[in-house]
Amino acid sequence: MKKKTLIIFFLVILSGNSLSGFKIPMLSSKAPYKNPNLPIQTRVEDLLQRMSIEEKVHQLATFFPNGNIRLGIPHLKAGEALHGICLKHGTCFPQAIALASTWDPSLIEKTAEIIALEARALGVHHVYSPMLGVVRDPRWGRTEESYGEDPYLVSRIGVAFINGLQGKGKKRFDINHVLATAKHFVADGQPYAGLNRGPMEASARTLHEVFLPPFRAAVEEARVGCIMPAHHSLNGIPCHAHQELLIDILRHRYGFDGLIISDNNDIKALHTEHKIAENLHQAARLALEAGIDMELAIDQPWGSNRAYGPELIQAVKKGSLPIELVDRAVRNVLKAKFRLGIFQQTNNIPPEHDFMVGGDQGMTQFTPVETETGVRRYDSEVTEYFNTLHRLAVPRPGWEKIIYNPEHDRLALEVARKAIILLKNENDLLPLDISKLKIIAVIGPNAAAEVVGGYSTPQLKYYVSVLDGIKNFAQGKAKIIYEEGCSLINFNQANIPAAVSAARRSDVAIVVIGGNELTCKENEDRDNLQLVGHQEELVRQIYATGTPTVVVLLHGRPLAIGWIKEHIPAILDGWYLGQETGTAIAEALFGKINPGGKLPISYPRHVGQIPDYYNVFRWASHRGRYFHSERGPLFPFGHGLSYTQFTYSDLKITPLKRHGVVLAVSLQITNTGARTGDEVIQLYIHDEYASVVRPVRELKRFQRITLKPGETKRVEFSLNSEDFAFYDTQSQGWKVEEGTFQIQIGASSTDIRLQARVEYKKNQWLVLK
Repeated sequence: MKKKTLIIFFLVILSGNSLSGFKIPMLSSKAPYKNPNLPIQTRVEDLLQRMSIEEKVHQLATFFPNGNIRLGIPHLKAGEALHGICLKHGTCFPQAIALASTWDPSLIEKTAEIIALEARALGVHHVYSPMLGVVRDPRWGRTEESYGEDPYLVSRIGVAFINGLQGKGKKRFDINHVLATAKHFVADGQPYAGLNRGPMEASARTLHEVFLPPFRAAVEEARVGCIMPAHHSLNGIPCHAHQELLIDILRHRYGFDGLIISDNNDIKALHTEHKIAENLHQAARLALEAGIDMELAIDQPWGSNRAYGPELIQAVKKGSLPIELVDRAVRNVLKAKFRLGIFQQTNNIPPEHDFMVGGDQGMTQFTPVETETGVRRYDSEVTEYFNTLHRLAVPRPGWEKIIYNPEHDRLALEVARKAIILLKNENDLLPLDISKLKIIAVIGPNAAAEVVGGYSTPQLKYYVSVLDGIKNFAQGKAKIIYEEGCSLINFNQANIPAAVSAARRSDVAIVVIGGNELTCKENEDRDNLQLVGHQEELVRQIYATGTPTVVVLLHGRPLAIGWIKEHIPAILDGWYLGQETGTAIAEALFGKINPGGKLPISYPRHVGQIPDYYNVFRWASHRGRYFHSERGPLFPFGHGLSYTQFTYSDLKITPLKRHGVVLAVSLQITNTGARTGDEVIQLYIHDEYASVVRPVRELKRFQRITLKPGETKRVEFSLNSEDFAFYDTQSQGWKVEEGTFQIQIGASSTDIRLQARVEYKKNQWLVLK
């Protein structure tokens, strides 16, 4: 049957008969667009003028074959890659929120390089990562996909991730790198009621100072190749029709010259959800006018349900939509393909059916299934989603050697080690001395479970659970007993008495709790931040046995664990640590490694505190209080302890005038403890007086260093004038006012160790005594 289909297909081609409404004549191999030595713009224009309207509109489809056999245009294959390429056996790194917890941009760049290499080996050219939303409401299920609550930290991790994905210098967009997508543009991290796709209202100053900086850095520093607008409306205008955002700010002000792709079905949503378009034709026009180049519609076959589909073709033919709008979008699509060099790369020719323009290659719509606990599951949908990815991706020869390279697994372990945060360690309970332990109880719903976070590879090459990691570490040294205690899926399934019995028989109880992909992911938002199910009850009863207890958290968003913080002596936070979860956790528990991660987002005490981000505007804070409740965060932004101690000293600030640098800041850090450890030095700025209300402090620099016992290092930072600026709504630009500023250096946003005052006056910077 397949041979017969192929014969008919090629007969159609050779005969020149029409396919989906256009002729297929043979083309000369000397066409200018096929010459890789010509400028990309020249090639784009040459190819564009050869294309029919049908061929042009098919270039605007994503997750649908957009290759073209007549003109030899390759299909642009896309995939998810938040913490590993989402294809079978891709290396699973820690989730994005854990990547940010490393506070180590150079390590994150290396991670993204491996993700890009594996993506290209598996035939993927374009990834929908990173997610650059600044999260100010952790009820939002996509918190796990983020880099936290601070625009500077999000920017630094985001730029590193993009550079790793796309490559730098001569390696940019080569055969081992991909087109990155900065998403979601913009301000989706503080949605209405914490709900995904919820509308957002933001002042111009908040927009430019908080939500836009990561995207500005992505464009101006990392030269990101693609932008994806957000689902929601911003100040009453859907982001997918927001010309001020996408044209005035993104393209004109920031100089973005890449591809803009819609989020899934969001052009259609201009008609069906936002109700600013009366039909799909109007929705398509609004999106094209705002600069949306490609439509992502993974569950829609080619047909009337696509905004950039047959109706768009007819609208152009009838003259109701200018061809210039389509041409502008097609230029950006072709430019992306030329930049990636996929016209010249042999492993980018999709199977013959992927060339068939107008075929029904879309996905089926799947309905979520309600479980006993009321949690929605999308197993069939996820399976079909990744099957579609596989079908459209053509692996390069030798891909197995790339995917199964043990160096990739070693890097996944290194990142997991550096992401772990020591939240509490009363009386130095950790690290545990395994030589003094005979029986160890490993308890909890996440102890033996596979928890890696959303948008993960659908089939891991392997996963080390916490239970497995502890067993491997303690082999021949201590007996391990395991009890689940309670479930995260079926709340009626609990056996807390068995867990209590195990704890009583043990020298220490390690309780592994938190969440999973069913409690925190896209479209799994929450109206509280408590531990789901019977987890807190489990911890309380284990603690009541009197057995020394350690809590290990594996989860996707900050949790309101006030009782646990108050009573449990030691708490380790790992978020989702990827395929090496158990190895890294065991090493941290028993002291093979020293945790050095820091929180990229604040932990509120209760959902009622939200918003609780650290860089709040100044106000009469001494008057703000809750009835019978503390105001501050449970754990602040930047917090993270160590098994050793560090002292900060000898702060020096020197005014400079070179290469845009205005102040040189340096200080000494000494490891005064008995173990080698990592410290993240954080530099904050506080504007003492200004014409507008400023945040209490703002992160401007950070650096992670490793120190041996007794070792001292001098850490240096450079500050430029923009670090002291705020967005002026009157001039619609950045402004540095004369006045005094505090330079604050510390181990977290609330643990300031050193500070000094500087003054800006008459274009001069002075250090005040």
